[in-house]
Amino acid sequence: MNPIRIDTTTRVKGIRTRVLALMAAGALVALSLGAGVASADGGPSPKDFHLTKTCASNFLCTVQTDSFKWIPGGTDITYTYNGDGSDGLAYPTIKIRHGSTTGVCDWNHPVGKVLAVCTFSTGTGRLTQFHLRVDVSADDPNDPNSIWYWDGTYWFGGGH
Repeated sequence: MNPIRIDTTTRVKGIRTRVLALMAAGALVALSLGAGVASADGGPSPKDFHLTKTCASNFLCTVQTDSFKWIPGGTDITYTYNGDGSDGLAYPTIKIRHGSTTGVCDWNHPVGKVLAVCTFSTGTGRLTQFHLRVDVSADDPNDPNSIWYWDGTYWFGGGH
């Protein structure tokens, strides 16, 4: 009588193949979650963005709270202007660990509580391909101790 032989090499190869397939699938899921879900037009889906800040001057504000993990409380936002700033445009720069982004805030068309609209269209490091559009409002824009609000959306990748 011949003993039954089990080919352990084939069994190990089969298990190894399944493990590698599961690892690859997990990596794809992780990448897709990190990149955001595509919208119907093929671009990345915007995510809600909410930030509160206080300002020491027209040139320096400090983030108090934020819904975007890479811009934590305590992050400074610095502003520059063309000349005396009479054109109604301000250029904010946000520097974080491993990246930065610069945008433009347009103060020329206030509507209701919205005092300005700020847009950022790119960045460096972690903020490469970072896009942000926010409406700016404040509890009392004439009070130097006022809390300022940025409410809008952000996304990574192509423009919207």
